[in-house]
Amino acid sequence: MRSVFLAGALVAATASCFAKAPVATPGTGGSSTGGTTSNGGAPGTGGRASTGGTPSTGGTPSTGGITSSGGSSQPPSSVDCTDTSSFSFLINQQYGGTYISVDNNTSKNYYMQANWWGTPYSNQAETLNGLGFTMSNPSNAVTSVPNNPLGFPSIFIGAYSGKTTKGSNLPKQVSALTSIPTIFSTNVDQKGSASYNATYDVWFAQSSAGVSGSTPGTGGAYLMVWLFKPSDKQPRGLLRANAETVNGVSGRWDVWYDSTNPPCVSYVSVDEVASLQFDLNDFIRDAVTNSYGITNSQYLSIVFAGFEVWGGGDGLQIKNFCANVN
Repeated sequence: MRSVFLAGALVAATASCFAKAPVATPGTGGSSTGGTTSNGGAPGTGGRASTGGTPSTGGTPSTGGITSSGGSSQPPSSVDCTDTSSFSFLINQQYGGTYISVDNNTSKNYYMQANWWGTPYSNQAETLNGLGFTMSNPSNAVTSVPNNPLGFPSIFIGAYSGKTTKGSNLPKQVSALTSIPTIFSTNVDQKGSASYNATYDVWFAQSSAGVSGSTPGTGGAYLMVWLFKPSDKQPRGLLRANAETVNGVSGRWDVWYDSTNPPCVSYVSVDEVASLQFDLNDFIRDAVTNSYGITNSQYLSIVFAGFEVWGGGDGLQIKNFCANVN
């Protein structure tokens, strides 16, 4: 992610480990030269997103993409994350965003970002309904720059580019984390598995000050949790583990790792799921244990959940998002 200010707006290529199209031979990659940062997590000035820098494994994309019932591989529904909201709003601006109030906890809120930094922008919009939204892409626009997403409409907690949510308990040192119960429910089981993903994008900073720029910075890291692998995309980096289990989390996970600084680890569900209820700290512990760029001395700073969209996706919906950092 890189920051660029244009026309008074601030754009963000928030999802940091952009997927790449599968290739038959190892790609040459290219350094991440810039996405832009969002104002508050999403807004931004329309700088372009990074194309994903390190070579992909080529020929060894993960096996995801097989549609399942969307919940069969979830942990028990006893996840302690009960935030609710009756907030409603329409975002019909390229870099629009808004805070989302929490009905049952007035000391906490979330932030929703539109963040359509790619080209063409085609009047995409988001209709918010509580802690979720329905995305419209009226012309089912497709990115004009191969591998660069059109955007990352998402909801987050934490502090990013001038937008700070209340009650997030962030930043918090990884060694001090006890649990992060979270829910991410979508309608992806009704929308196919091409040209978009549904993902968490989790940022770690080296300092207790948290993220101060458009990336976690040197010494920081990214962690992503994909509900499925799109049929035409794959995470950056190398496939490090295939169909692995993560202690405490149901299902099987392909693990992709890009060691570029800041490094990124992507956990990709082998079977497509429409929703997850789990403890995000289980993935963080797994990444620390396996040296996937996350360390106990870093500080968890931001938790995003949303859709990376390379094209189409009209009607994609986040039904509910909730995250508590303990």
